[in-house]
Amino acid sequence: MFTGSKEKLLELIKRKGTISIDEAVENTDLAKTTLREHFLQLERDGYIERDYVRSGPGRPSLEYQLTQKGNNLFPSYESALIKELLSFLKSKDDDETIKEFFKTFWENRIEKAQHRMDQSSETDFDTRIEALEHMLEEEGFMPEINMDEESETLTIKECNCPFSEVVKETRLPCKLEAMFYKKLFNDKAERTTHIAEGDFSCTYSIPTND
Repeated sequence: MFTGSKEKLLELIKRKGTISIDEAVENTDLAKTTLREHFLQLERDGYIERDYVRSGPGRPSLEYQLTQKGNNLFPSYESALIKELLSFLKSKDDDETIKEFFKTFWENRIEKAQHRMDQSSETDFDTRIEALEHMLEEEGFMPEINMDEESETLTIKECNCPFSEVVKETRLPCKLEAMFYKKLFNDKAERTTHIAEGDFSCTYSIPTND
């Protein structure tokens, strides 16, 4: 996603764990003003977060670290590992364990999403949807959300499937993701495009006029 100096800066933070702007100056060939702008942009976009670290007397120092969204930029073998685990359980005819795991996982996701939305606002619809969008971004779905005021229909497009390797072994994530929006909104929520069926995104159409 990133190239050039921002990519190098993210890699530096990944290797260091936490880093200050002064440390970034020492470890790159970039000017402090350029680095400060990179830090601000990356923080604004949710890839890094700031923390104040106290290491002795005096004022705590400002340092930055990667968020979950930032860590997701780096290669991970987790999906392939889970795929192998599912294949192993299926070879042992342990389908019930697989079903129970995904059922529990999605129930927890629904609770998490509802909590995020309720925390953001009890009544303001746009604020609640923004909270949901942030959660989907953190999970790697690359969401695009639009509201058609005329038809009062919410469209949620998931441009990436973070479970693509898992779906090769079981379609349970697909079924449960469809239920995810029915539980969050209403039973009229419908999937209109599906990555697993060859589409470029999973799109959900959700009437909101009930």
